[in-house]
Amino acid sequence: MAAAGHEDHDAPSRAENLRRQAERAFLSGRADEAHRIAVRALAEAGRTTAHSGALLLEHLGRYLDAGSASWEHDYFEQSLAELAPDAPPPERIRVLCSGGLAHLRRGRTDDGVQALREAAELARAAGDGALETFVSTIVAEAALTLGNLDESLRHTRRARRLGIESGRHHLVVRSYFNEARATYLRTGNVADAARIRGAGMAYAADHGELTTEEGNTLRLALIEDLIEAGRWPEADGLLGDPAPGERHGSLNEVEETLVRSWLLTWRGREPDPAPPFVRLVASSSPLHEAYLLSLALAAAARLADHAAVEELTGRALELARGHLAPPSSGLYVVDALASAIRAQTTGARPPMLHPECAPHRLLETLEAVHARVRHHVAAPYELTDGVAAVARAEVARAAGGTGPSALGTDEAEHWETAIWVFRRTHARARLVHALLGRAACHRPGDDHAAALLDEAERIAAPMDARPCLDDIARLRAAHSTARHTGPEPPPLPALALTPRQREVIARLAEGRTDREIATELRLSVRTVNAHVAQLLTRLGVRNRAEAVAWYVRSAPEGGGGGGRGSAEAGGAR
Repeated sequence: MAAAGHEDHDAPSRAENLRRQAERAFLSGRADEAHRIAVRALAEAGRTTAHSGALLLEHLGRYLDAGSASWEHDYFEQSLAELAPDAPPPERIRVLCSGGLAHLRRGRTDDGVQALREAAELARAAGDGALETFVSTIVAEAALTLGNLDESLRHTRRARRLGIESGRHHLVVRSYFNEARATYLRTGNVADAARIRGAGMAYAADHGELTTEEGNTLRLALIEDLIEAGRWPEADGLLGDPAPGERHGSLNEVEETLVRSWLLTWRGREPDPAPPFVRLVASSSPLHEAYLLSLALAAAARLADHAAVEELTGRALELARGHLAPPSSGLYVVDALASAIRAQTTGARPPMLHPECAPHRLLETLEAVHARVRHHVAAPYELTDGVAAVARAEVARAAGGTGPSALGTDEAEHWETAIWVFRRTHARARLVHALLGRAACHRPGDDHAAALLDEAERIAAPMDARPCLDDIARLRAAHSTARHTGPEPPPLPALALTPRQREVIARLAEGRTDREIATELRLSVRTVNAHVAQLLTRLGVRNRAEAVAWYVRSAPEGGGGGGRGSAEAGGAR
């Protein structure tokens, strides 16, 4: 009996020791081993009522969530089920927060909101700054999951203030990550996201949080911002190999491998060794799969790894048909499908076997996911609008050139939309691709193409983006040869503009201001600004004066180029 009593007394400590072993295994990148040890910890905890099984399950759920094996067992669900009514407030709050957030991510909104509401009430009653910091952080992430971006930002900034006051530095770092993500979802502005994450990195460095899970997650997110913004030397500096003995959790390990591969393939280099894209994505949980898919498909498409592209495309289609939370998951699925389209519409490639993988079918799915995301996140020029426009342009090109397609508009117009979005969002790496796509639509020898190529080269040269620089040189050579061997092409006809663009440029030629044009056409000033920006891109000119000069030169004598007169005859649109 004495031995049995001693065994019961030791059970809680053995369960806790095993939990710590599981956590160490996970943080060393050994998720499967961590899962096996976690099962043993649960068995030990079940041998006594002195140990809180609910809290142990919550701990296990948080760090095993990144391993695919852990998803076979819903630790958060079981943690909530085992939560005792008289559990201490800190334990109850932690379990309710983690379980509530997990409910939201699985689409169980009512259950998730109810759990988080109870946690918030307990935290307010406890008057504990550290607990309030934790709850505010989780509530901010819940608002983000539901697409309530303003509410997410409000709670995120409150969490940061409380975290600084209570010394919860890792939660402060997490708040910078959440603020950048919410800001990015609102605007798609890479520069804004990088600025916020950069401030978070500075805070993490000052408070010794760079090597924590939160610090490393923020670092990888900042690296992605820098890649998008074309600041590749800075991205290289942050991607340096970890010091010996400094390994992160398995999800961070996978993410770092894929981010490095993404940057190398932008530069036209093959990672050594080439990463097993399918296996890396399969090692993630459903909560992270969309994000890792977007990285893996982008790299696999540029490496022409057709087998990986086909399998990953199938995974992306499965995700597109399922529940997508938070809204950022939908954005990642759009990006992944756009990469799959690029792989099939660029260069030599074997056809994909499944009919749903045809470019036009992939675009239909992309558009449906994009519309679902738009239902949750209203942002007029976010980065994903540009990604979708590029996909439309590539499908239009594959369908038969630059003329009007089944999409109802031509390839050139989609490239112009992408250029406008990428300029606005400071996505310079993507902007180069869009500029090249638009330049390829011009006839050989066209001066407008030369202006687009000049802009692309100004961006790509400092980045050392070799594939882009090679494409620029090829297109420039084709235009130069045509200019010296053939007659000067006629001016671009006014009919190449859309009816609305002709209305706008005709009024610019008459000296109207943007506000006057907006009043006449019953548009907002911001919409007129957008039309003017698209006009400059479409015509390949630097400013409004050059656009007006082009309009005057190309207009038939006395007719105004089919601009205002024909537009007014058709009525306002």
